[in-house]
Amino acid sequence: MDDLGKSAIVKVAGKEVVCRELDVAGVRRLLETERQADLVLDALFEEIRLGDLPVMTSLTKEEIEHLLPSQLEAVIDGCKKANPNFFGLLARLNKVVKAVA
Repeated sequence: MDDLGKSAIVKVAGKEVVCRELDVAGVRRLLETERQADLVLDALFEEIRLGDLPVMTSLTKEEIEHLLPSQLEAVIDGCKKANPNFFGLLARLNKVVKAVA
């Protein structure tokens, strides 16, 4: 049995980044996390908040700050590969929010 779940390895800025599959409790924690008053962290990418990446990857907050948006897109793609159900949930939630707005 593989307790680590699915993962994806992405190479950005000369470094291998591990994108980990979240367990159900981890998904719940991310959804319950309050948004920060930082537009860049919360809205630079439609699919995920940058503040969630340290939970899903081997990157630190400081490392994320120094990556280019194109590099972050590669990391997010790795996170999507490791967590398709989580990103499917986010897409469904966003659809509901847009329908209500």
